[in-house]
Amino acid sequence: MIDGARYLVRFDDICPGMNWTVWQQIEQILADADVRPMLAVVPSNEDANLDVGPREERFWERVRGWQARGWTIGLHGYQHRYVTREAGLIGINDRSEFAGLPAAEQADKLKRAVEIFRAESVRPEVWIAPAHSFDAATVAALQDLGVDAISDGFFLSAHRDERGMLWVPQQMWSFRYRPFGLWTVCYHHNGWTAADLRRFAADVAAYRARITDFAAVASAPYIRRRSWQDTLVSTLLHSTRTAKRQLRRTLNRVAGKQPA
Repeated sequence: MIDGARYLVRFDDICPGMNWTVWQQIEQILADADVRPMLAVVPSNEDANLDVGPREERFWERVRGWQARGWTIGLHGYQHRYVTREAGLIGINDRSEFAGLPAAEQADKLKRAVEIFRAESVRPEVWIAPAHSFDAATVAALQDLGVDAISDGFFLSAHRDERGMLWVPQQMWSFRYRPFGLWTVCYHHNGWTAADLRRFAADVAAYRARITDFAAVASAPYIRRRSWQDTLVSTLLHSTRTAKRQLRRTLNRVAGKQPA
């Protein structure tokens, strides 16, 4: 591809009871293409919706192996349990494991999550919030615990905020052509079919020349500070996504696919 865009690949909801049959095939596609993804690992999953198959008893051994291969391991909340109706800083979903809770309660949950990782000799390299929902208190607690990067936000490039936290944008849920910018494609594989696997393999092959990894982004010699342009771009991209979702829902209702 002859454009300036770069892409990151991210898989969420990595836990012992996920769909390992599909994951084995995804892992092979990634390894064959030498793509180093971000994997959002739930430290202590209590969300029954994520337990779709037999538990992998060697789960943490697998996680350590991925990290040893240069795959980025993200801290995906604590228990993946939604306890508030807050959308948080990103504003995508009105449910959260963290946003809206007192700062001390958030700090305690995050401390427990990080302790699980470290007890398993796994480094939490980046924060990946369940449902994309977290607030300023979450960010402060993460930094206190030594987690200084976030995968989220409708931006066009990586940057650091006023606290020095690194933000790596996440704006897509499937590969799409973009002429410029840094784009993270986020996947949830538990319900994937054979057709989804074929599409993913084809997309990885088509975009491979432009796929980068988190380590390369985070180690760039210069990462700029957040500016007013980032806020403007975030607002525009978020508004566009919201408008598209509302249009799809309207069309589905008109077609009789969902109730009003």
